[in-house]
Amino acid sequence: MNEQIKKYIYIIGTIFIVFLVGSIFIRILPWLILIGAMAYIIIKVMGFIKVKKEQKNSNDIKNNYRNQDINKESTDDYTNGEIIDVEYEDIDDKEK
Repeated sequence: MNEQIKKYIYIIGTIFIVFLVGSIFIRILPWLILIGAMAYIIIKVMGFIKVKKEQKNSNDIKNNYRNQDINKESTDDYTNGEIIDVEYEDIDDKEK
């Protein structure tokens, strides 16, 4: 009979613990949902702001490059000194 009492005590204790954890979870659940929703909104807003800043910086950089390109000289004029012409001679043909 002693084992039967232990069995019923374990069953009642398990049921009590499950109900206690369940009631605590049900009371905390709305707060968890609220905190999760607020975190989601904050992350999305910060991401949106970051993208807008990057687009603005990108547009500023593009505008600066465009303004600099207008004042630049031709890209073909990249040498400042004398051009030296070097003749190429195939060494293998001379040895034959």
